[in-house]
Amino acid sequence: MAATNDTTHPERNKGWYQEDLTEVNEPLRKLLENYSKVPSSEVVKHVNNIRARGFAANPYPCIGLYRFTTLTLQTHPLYPNIIQRLQEPGAAYLDIGCCFGQDLRQLVQDGVPSSHLTGLDISSALLELGYDFFQDRATLESRFVVADVFAGAAQGAVWTDLEQRGGGVDVVHCSAFFHLFPLPQQIAAATQIVRLVRKGGVLVGRQMGSLTPGDVAAIRAESYSYRHDVATLDAMWREVGEATGTRWKVEGTLDMFGIIANSPVEDQNSRRLLFTITRIE
Repeated sequence: MAATNDTTHPERNKGWYQEDLTEVNEPLRKLLENYSKVPSSEVVKHVNNIRARGFAANPYPCIGLYRFTTLTLQTHPLYPNIIQRLQEPGAAYLDIGCCFGQDLRQLVQDGVPSSHLTGLDISSALLELGYDFFQDRATLESRFVVADVFAGAAQGAVWTDLEQRGGGVDVVHCSAFFHLFPLPQQIAAATQIVRLVRKGGVLVGRQMGSLTPGDVAAIRAESYSYRHDVATLDAMWREVGEATGTRWKVEGTLDMFGIIANSPVEDQNSRRLLFTITRIE
C-alpha cells in the first residue's frame, strides 16, 4: 500500500471514507490482541482511531475503506515458504508501500526475526502511526525507511543502503502500489526495484487488476493509472528485464477477493491480481 497526501479534494475524499467498523476481522484482531496486547474490548475502537488519524494524514482509499485491515501477505499461497525463508540467517525482507507495517508485524508474530524486516513508505506519518497501532516502538527491531521508489539512488544512502544490503533482498512485498500509476511510471518504479532483489528472490503482492486491462481514472484528479491482467503484467516485466539485463518469471491469478464492484474505486471488471514475480537471472 502506498500513500498519498493529496488533501485538495475533500468532497471526493469523503467518498473513500467508510463508516466506522463495528467489528474487526479475526486475523487482525488476533494480531492486535496477541502481538500488541490490545484488550479485546478495545480492538474496534483502536482500529477506528488509527484509521481516522491515518486518513487525516493521507486520504487514500485503502485507508478510508479499511483495506489495510486485511493482512494481505498472509493470504498469499507462498506465505509458509516466505516465513521459512525469512527465518534463515541473513535473510532480508522489504515491504514497499508498507503503510502501517501491518504485514511486517504479522511476520514477526509468525516467528520471523524482526531485524530481518524493512518497511518502506513515502509517508513518515503512516510509519509513525504504525508504532501506535501495534504498540511496539520499544521492542520492534525492524527498520523503517521514508523513501520515494521513483527517485532511487538519487536519494543517497536511504536507497543505496537497500541496494547494497547483503547482496540483495530475498522477499519484496509490494501490494497496492503499482496500480496507482500509469504504465510508464510502473515500468520506471519496477526498474528501480529490480536493483534491490537478489537472484532467486521474489516480489509478491496484490494489486487491483482487471478483466479488461488498460487505463482507468486514478485517485488524483485528472490522472490515470493502469490496471493489469496476468498477461500484461508479464509483458511489463519482460520489458523491465530487457531494460535492466535481468530476467523474471511472472505468475498470477485474478479473483474476487475483497472486490466491491460498486465501490468508488472498482467496477464490474475489477479483480484482485495476486502475483509472484521471481528473479531468474
